[in-house]
Amino acid sequence: MVRAAQAEQKETSRLEDYLEAIYHLVHDKGYASTVEIAEVLHVKPPTVSIMLQKLDSRGYLVHEPYRGMKLTPKGEQVAKSVIARHQIIFELLSMLEVEEKVAYEDTEGIEHHIQPDTMYAIERLVDYLRENPKQLREIREHMER
Repeated sequence: MVRAAQAEQKETSRLEDYLEAIYHLVHDKGYASTVEIAEVLHVKPPTVSIMLQKLDSRGYLVHEPYRGMKLTPKGEQVAKSVIARHQIIFELLSMLEVEEKVAYEDTEGIEHHIQPDTMYAIERLVDYLRENPKQLREIREHMER
């Protein structure tokens, strides 16, 4: 039972990574190719092709081989949600002066496993710290002791 849940979570994380990569590529370049997705995600193009078929069959994107792909509204919503979680978590870790590479790697792991209530609390905390730089300085000073 636990292994099935872990496998499902891993699959969801991979789907989210693909949707995020596709969203960024399309947004930045106007299109996303299998080769570019493979480069971004450090996988082989055949692996990307298999995942694109899954995303298409699950309604996250429309993929026409050799013609291109486009996120559906459902796919775009998931991609934007992952991107928002990523930005907020990364910002919090940066505020806490976690080294950038470590903050990025940790964000990549956390963004897929965090519960909505926890994410909301972190978002509120980040908003507060943005609006209250004095408190952020005090937190940083406390952490240095």
